[in-house]
Amino acid sequence: MTEKGITMKIWYDVSDLVGWHARHLTGIQRTSIGILNGLTDAGVAVGLVRYDPRAGRFVTLHATSLPETVRTHLRFPASLPDPVAAPPAPQELAQVAKKTATKLPAGNKRPQRKRPRIKRLLGADRQSEDVRQAFRQFKLASRQLRKSVGHWAASRWSRSRRGADALMPPVAMQSPTVRTDTSLEATAFAAPGDVLLSMGVTWFLPGYAEAAALARSRGVRIVRMVYDMIPTIKPQWLEPCNTQAITLWVRELLSASDHVLTISEFSRQEIERYCQECRFQTPPLTVVRLGDVLGDGARTATPVALPRFAPTRPFFLCVSTLDVRKNHRLLYDAWTHLAARRGEDCPDLVCIGLPHVYVGDLLHEIRQDRSVNRHIHLLHGIEDSELDWYYKNCESTIYPSKYEGWGLPVAESLGHGRMCLASNASSIPEISSDLPEFFDPFDVHGLVTLVERVLDDPAWVQHREETIRTEFRPTEWRETAAQVLAAIDPSASRVRLGVWPRSGQEADAVRQPDESTRTLKAA
Repeated sequence: MTEKGITMKIWYDVSDLVGWHARHLTGIQRTSIGILNGLTDAGVAVGLVRYDPRAGRFVTLHATSLPETVRTHLRFPASLPDPVAAPPAPQELAQVAKKTATKLPAGNKRPQRKRPRIKRLLGADRQSEDVRQAFRQFKLASRQLRKSVGHWAASRWSRSRRGADALMPPVAMQSPTVRTDTSLEATAFAAPGDVLLSMGVTWFLPGYAEAAALARSRGVRIVRMVYDMIPTIKPQWLEPCNTQAITLWVRELLSASDHVLTISEFSRQEIERYCQECRFQTPPLTVVRLGDVLGDGARTATPVALPRFAPTRPFFLCVSTLDVRKNHRLLYDAWTHLAARRGEDCPDLVCIGLPHVYVGDLLHEIRQDRSVNRHIHLLHGIEDSELDWYYKNCESTIYPSKYEGWGLPVAESLGHGRMCLASNASSIPEISSDLPEFFDPFDVHGLVTLVERVLDDPAWVQHREETIRTEFRPTEWRETAAQVLAAIDPSASRVRLGVWPRSGQEADAVRQPDESTRTLKAA
């Protein structure tokens, strides 16, 4: 690193980015890219590595080896070092992930090219949509059945080999057997004192823990990120196979890292509580505030074009994966009340996000409920320009989540200067304690009251949005990177890097807003 007082090199793990071929980034991929951009902006010596499951070792690579979706968000790939090992084959990681019992995050799905042909075959009426939805649910159930049978068969086979009376660890504590390269060349990419920095998720990579432990035994410091503890302490919201795999990964991460980063005080407390319950030592923990300056600085005040779907009635916006914990059930119940009370004056609700597990019944209710199905619109595959239009033209945003590690859409809404009705649960109030209008995520009547006030009291909304535009200061990714650097080495310059939290004159001295930030404030 070139910053004063820092001599080690940071090796940035992009293992989960190498296989990312979806058109859009999720929050974790966005965080990995944002922090990488911030580190390079600060002049830090950063090299890229990825874990190769076939070889059982880390290998270096150049930014040009990353998928196009990732490269388009990197502002300076030319500044990253040339590779000293063969570039990765993107298909290799996908093949390995397919062979494991777990899966990549829900957003990592290839476009379904046959869907237009199926639509032409079945038609576009409501009965055809019912058939398509039933088929989607059948595929999800089939996938879960295959995984469950595989886990059951593997467990039975393992028991038969060990003997019925053998003491076996729970499935969540078992890891697949993968050959780990223990030669000196396996860690030759890093020198003792260097840092292996992992901001992504690697629970789907067999053998990763062993390779990281080998690098650590040879003097490389391991610094990793835990975004939240949801899969481990709230297993009811995920598929059992994923809960088991992620729990194993979290336990290994917490016990075998030199430093652990997380994204909120709430998550830090959850991690500490979990470590106490499991009776192992809590690792050094640092909370970093995620960047929420949208895009790469390209946002302007120029009016954006109409999206492919533009509501004709006043509408509210919810940007979130369709997930049980995201609490779309509350939105459905609230709009049921609004439709009954306001009739044709009921506003629309636009929900943007891919469906996750265990929401099929709710989606069926929404689509079949004639009182609200013309008011609730479920969208995904939305382009950034379309999302901008929805933010600019909605009456307000709504974020009803029951449980979060952070709550990025709330920060995005405030960054747009828009009214935000937000759940008061878990970490969400840490984003801003007074700018959103908070409600209890289990209080449907409280949410209905806020929605109706937004509709009926435009002067109040105008005042609240003026306050938001004046007081909310988006966090840039270089500030997040500064916090990461300070956790790695406290001697990093505070004056140049700007360690969070900021206050008063120090904040003004540290941060010099770029054009994108000025545009956001003026919008």
